[in-house]
Amino acid sequence: MRSRRRLACAAIGAAVASTCALTAPPGAAEPGASRAAPADTRPNVVLVVVDDLGWGDVASGLFNDGHPNGFVDTPAMARLAEEGTTFPNAYGALSCAPSRMSLLTGQYAQGPDNGVYGGVNPNSVPPFYDGRPPTLRGIDNQNPTGASRLPASATTVPEMLDDAGYWNAHVGKFHVTAGTDQITRNHGYDVNYGGSRAGNPGSYTATRRADGTPVFGAKVDRTLDRFAAPYTREYLRENVLPFTTGVPRDAVLGLAGERKHLTDAVGDAAVHAVRRGARTRDPFFVAVNQFGVHDPVGPAQARPDLLAKYERRRPRGEGRVPAYAALVEGVDQTVGRLLAELRERPDPRSPGQTLADNTIVLLTSDNGGRLSRNRRDPDGFGADNGPLRGEKMTLWEGGIRVPTAAWSGTASLVRPGVVNRGLVHMTDLAATLADAARVRARDRRGLDGFSIAPALTGGEVGRESLLLHYPGYSLGRGRDQRPATVLRSGDWKARYDYEARTLRLFAVGARPSETVDRARADPGVVRRLGVAMATELERTTTPLPTLLAKAAPLRIDVRPGTVTYADGVLTRHRRARTLRLRAGDEVPLVVR
Repeated sequence: MRSRRRLACAAIGAAVASTCALTAPPGAAEPGASRAAPADTRPNVVLVVVDDLGWGDVASGLFNDGHPNGFVDTPAMARLAEEGTTFPNAYGALSCAPSRMSLLTGQYAQGPDNGVYGGVNPNSVPPFYDGRPPTLRGIDNQNPTGASRLPASATTVPEMLDDAGYWNAHVGKFHVTAGTDQITRNHGYDVNYGGSRAGNPGSYTATRRADGTPVFGAKVDRTLDRFAAPYTREYLRENVLPFTTGVPRDAVLGLAGERKHLTDAVGDAAVHAVRRGARTRDPFFVAVNQFGVHDPVGPAQARPDLLAKYERRRPRGEGRVPAYAALVEGVDQTVGRLLAELRERPDPRSPGQTLADNTIVLLTSDNGGRLSRNRRDPDGFGADNGPLRGEKMTLWEGGIRVPTAAWSGTASLVRPGVVNRGLVHMTDLAATLADAARVRARDRRGLDGFSIAPALTGGEVGRESLLLHYPGYSLGRGRDQRPATVLRSGDWKARYDYEARTLRLFAVGARPSETVDRARADPGVVRRLGVAMATELERTTTPLPTLLAKAAPLRIDVRPGTVTYADGVLTRHRRARTLRLRAGDEVPLVVR
């Protein structure tokens, strides 16, 4: 739904413009006000979400506790980290859809009204089924078809920003929509370039229609096709050469006439959106959602000059895939273009300054990276999650911890050179956007997150713990994810597995590899975190997996002092009893 404030003011006209002024957002100039009225000084926000970028994929240890990538070059992201604030303990979800839902709505994906869970279809064989019979059934998506769709009725953060007077643009992957038109009709964006319901691009290079018109594939909305024209020498000199590292000039200019790479087109659209937003003379929000570095990954998907660069480098160790590295650096170049645009573009709201002086850039990934299983396979994935265990589609740290940073051209918005070790989640970034726009408390409809705005200027984050939940299966190809809930609190992380009904404890602050279970050594900590986990599940009324019809009835003996959670209820058992579960019953979380 488009902004009620804007539509109403446009309809009633100047005769009653003073009525509209009563609903103007804080800091905004009132319609009909004199020239002496103060300008709207609220910051612009550019959000960059990289798809499937691993925690260790960036060549800067500021993102990942001193584990920089030694193979791929990411100078723009490294500079963003050096000149901004990084958050090495930032988390997404274990896959694209729930992470993007949380970012758009500011709500946890595990809640009953936002249960996306990465596209789990409870009526089908679990994805990547490894042959061991499942005993539990995952939870239905909020959409009965199993598609990852944000309901049209959902209130998004872009809608809140729209109501507060921001101009909003979406660029690139959207994924969680039933139709492209809903992005601008229902979810608060003024324009959309390329967003559709697809979760991957299909192909990274443009093609041609029968009439010769350059276009991207069917999974990329046609609104991005305006940026699909082949490379020209002028384009390459202006938009690629200044952001290239370690590639001969002739190799870059030799791309002239070649098909446009999707990553560059997303960069074109992002710069275009920033310029368009500046012309509105309103504060703007531009969400740049790169398709990279989601699969497909392979030589045919990489830009030729970058592929050749990494093929010349001798891969060092597991996961060094030249095609993947080329995709990562391509994304980095678009980040460099955005930062350069903000530094150079005059700010029409503040004469004498550039856009960078009043813009916050937030950069993150939606989930952890996908690892390569065969170093000799050029089409394999090639993410680097550093010392973290696991990968995308798991609740291990490698699947959910994501590189995250904030940047601005002025220290009053983001302090430079700061590493903040507080816990951060996608819902917190959503709350931060609402803070930047000064959305009134009564208009923050159900935001679950904690704004990190104080942390951007040297303060602390407000989050003490974080719960993530996945009631489904992701098995095989190196993955071992069965229904589980995890809780991160300080340097500790508790993990409950519903099939085994075990609660494990890991000191991820000191040992992020999650190889040593500390539950027996620290029983007080594991119980405290287990009770906190159950309490948070109850607070969010989180649905749990249920016992399959083909599974045998289940008996769970509990002793006095045991805490259980199921069916939205937390129970503290005062005496011994036996829980009897039949098909369809939720399998409880049990803290002994």
